[in-house]
Amino acid sequence: MAPALSNLVITVAVGPGILAHEYAHYLACRLTGVDVYSPPAVRPFADDAVLEHEPVDSFGADFPIAVAPFAVNSMLAFVAFWAVHATAGPAQWFWLWLGIAFGFTALPSDTDTASLFRTAKALPGSVRPLGYLLAAPVWLATRSMAVAGVLTALWTGLLFVQSAGVG
Repeated sequence: MAPALSNLVITVAVGPGILAHEYAHYLACRLTGVDVYSPPAVRPFADDAVLEHEPVDSFGADFPIAVAPFAVNSMLAFVAFWAVHATAGPAQWFWLWLGIAFGFTALPSDTDTASLFRTAKALPGSVRPLGYLLAAPVWLATRSMAVAGVLTALWTGLLFVQSAGVG
């Protein structure tokens, strides 16, 4: 399958998650005072979506912007998976699809985390180790597609299982 066509299939399959992922970055930019140049754009034939914002030089803004999709999409996946367990019939399939779409797009991308070490290095010496401690696992989780894929599947499965116990 041509790359553009496979990108379109993936975008359709997890589109709600991609939108939530990008809008989580958007929200984090707004909350941290980072100017956004344009709203998130989903590019169905490309291998990424994009949110254009001003350069971020502070770890205090960089980290929340990078990890915002993990928090937002995980919450949305959990709620959708809870709805799977709380409903019956065809609606369950809709909620399952949404849960998977949100769960599979929760992990930050490698471009989302690319600047974490640079901004952590700029922290004052006394808190720099904490910055590195926060940045390292997030950055490492996104370096390899294989590792990110396994973590994504495990995390999505955990959200599904945990949502069954609520209610």
